[in-house]
Amino acid sequence: MQREVWFEKVAWSYMPCHWKGFAVMAVIIFPTVAAIILTQMLLNSFGYGHAEWLPFAIFFIPALLFLLGVAKRHS
Repeated sequence: MQREVWFEKVAWSYMPCHWKGFAVMAVIIFPTVAAIILTQMLLNSFGYGHAEWLPFAIFFIPALLFLLGVAKRHS
């Protein structure tokens, strides 16, 4: 069974070319951005404003790796 093509390889990146590619990106990106913003607000309210890089590392890097894996698999 052949996989569906949701992403096209453009230079060194992947671009969605199917509605499922856009949907996967939206399902991962929107909650990730919301989690980063909420965690930064929580850290700031607890007095850890200097640790604003922490939510980025915790949420963005796994989301990026997951999306790269999905894009490579469906390209």
